[in-house]
Amino acid sequence: MTKQKRRDPSGKRGSPGRGVPKGASWTVVLYCAVLLPLAIVSSVRLVLEPLAGLLTGRNDDGRSSPRPSEIVGYSASLWGISVLSMMNHFLPDGGMDAWRRVAALTFVMGLFVSFSAPAFPGGASSSSPYDESHLLYQSVANPDDASQNDAATGGWGLVSAFLAILLAIAGPLELREMRDASGRKDARQLLRLMAFGMMFGCGLSWFITMQSMSKDIFIPIFVTTFSCMAMSTLGTVAAVMGYFLDPNEFTEAEQIANVWAGVAFPVFFVISSVSLSAHAHPFGIGGWASTYLSACGLLSGAFCVALRLREDKTSATRGYGNAGCVMSWLCAIVVVYGRYGVAGVGVVGTTRVAGVHASVLGTVLCAPILLLLEGEGSSGPGGRKRLSSSSSSKSGRKGLVLSTLTRSNRLAPLLAGTVAVFLASTLYAIFLRGCGVDRFAVLFGTGDVIKSQEDVFTHVYGSARRTTGVAGALEDVAAMARKSVVHTHTMVAAARLSGSGIWTSSGLLGPVMHALGLVATLPSLGYLVRHSWYGSTPSSGKVVLSLPLNLLAMIIGRGIPSLVAGAAIGLVGGMMQLAAAASQ
Repeated sequence: MTKQKRRDPSGKRGSPGRGVPKGASWTVVLYCAVLLPLAIVSSVRLVLEPLAGLLTGRNDDGRSSPRPSEIVGYSASLWGISVLSMMNHFLPDGGMDAWRRVAALTFVMGLFVSFSAPAFPGGASSSSPYDESHLLYQSVANPDDASQNDAATGGWGLVSAFLAILLAIAGPLELREMRDASGRKDARQLLRLMAFGMMFGCGLSWFITMQSMSKDIFIPIFVTTFSCMAMSTLGTVAAVMGYFLDPNEFTEAEQIANVWAGVAFPVFFVISSVSLSAHAHPFGIGGWASTYLSACGLLSGAFCVALRLREDKTSATRGYGNAGCVMSWLCAIVVVYGRYGVAGVGVVGTTRVAGVHASVLGTVLCAPILLLLEGEGSSGPGGRKRLSSSSSSKSGRKGLVLSTLTRSNRLAPLLAGTVAVFLASTLYAIFLRGCGVDRFAVLFGTGDVIKSQEDVFTHVYGSARRTTGVAGALEDVAAMARKSVVHTHTMVAAARLSGSGIWTSSGLLGPVMHALGLVATLPSLGYLVRHSWYGSTPSSGKVVLSLPLNLLAMIIGRGIPSLVAGAAIGLVGGMMQLAAAASQ
């Protein structure tokens, strides 16, 4: 490998006098046993106690001070991580393993002592049985118990992920391969890599699932958490290997990525679907599908970033990085539209932000993910580019290779992806919504599609059941008044959307008008995408003729927010093309 640590060829690494530079052992002893402890002890009053009060949420009125056990835990963890960092930089080739092991053990013990300080004898405050001085401990430990809290936060998952990162930086979980001078392969690298993947991936998955599904019952949480943990562990290993492996050995990362995306992703998606819950829609807040896709999208994005940050890139690394980027973007888009739909119909809560539909705004906010795409022409120096071309000729193209993407058109994927999503959602709203396809989607739960305009009032205001008694009548009146204020925009959007589809409209006029609006936007959007990607500027006459069509689409296609958004993009892009042509 190119990114590997080489051990000193002399003697035992644990020996203080061999395997390390001359005089380094006395420097390590002086720093670790004398200078660092003195610095930590002297900073207890000035630094550690105020920091502990800030982390635990104590007021600065002096009514409570950090417990001795907390101070000991913070001091021990600070000493451990400081020693590990110093050893990793001062002795990068290894040596003095005894100090490394003691520092790692001290760091872990100090971390848990600081978090579990209230459990020690004398940890409870004598002044108040309900002392709020342990908010840090409660925010990490107690909220994972859903029986005692309204919603768990999954704080221990963050602790696990943070601990994995610290141990990887400090040295005990070194992710790079370490070979000695004889070139002998590191036999413990896979073990360290799997330990890091489990600590980081499982911790991140636990945090995501607890944030999303903490109010659900046990079975959905367990099945979804198991699937997310398996995907996160494998995805973390793939990302780490993709970053550190030599280009000649990148096939190992390719195999893990292929298994992760081609086998594990659909298999664990089906496994997660077993956890159908009556508490939430699969793609709603707390749904199993949105939780699973959020975890997978985050890990695929991390895989893309890891490959993007490589120093030595090839066509294969770029191709797999682009595939991870597109997968992350697709997961985000599916979560957005699964949560808010085409127009926010049937969604409880806010569906508009500053007058813009949540699905349209979410599509725009997800587009910057595509900035991570990298083309063959966007390489850096000449040497790096020659390595890419030679590797590409030998092994062929792998993944998603974008040969026409350069630095000059790096914004083209954002535009193309956003336009594609708007067109796809418009086609769905006109030709597929309400046709009965949702009945066969058992994995996604029961759909909530308004069949006709007559169902809009019942869908928004509930069933027309009769109540008896003054209390029941007043309750229904208050509920209707509240819903009238909250769901006014939803009712209008539902009525317009139901009149735009051929399966939900009472006549053909609405669907035909929206279909014509969709066709009217195609010329401008096609000119704009081709101009942004290939640089081919259309004639000014074509652009001028297509601009009124976008205005027409915005007028007759008001029932579908994505159609209006696509027409607005075509209108603004056309005017920008005219301005650019006039300036030339």
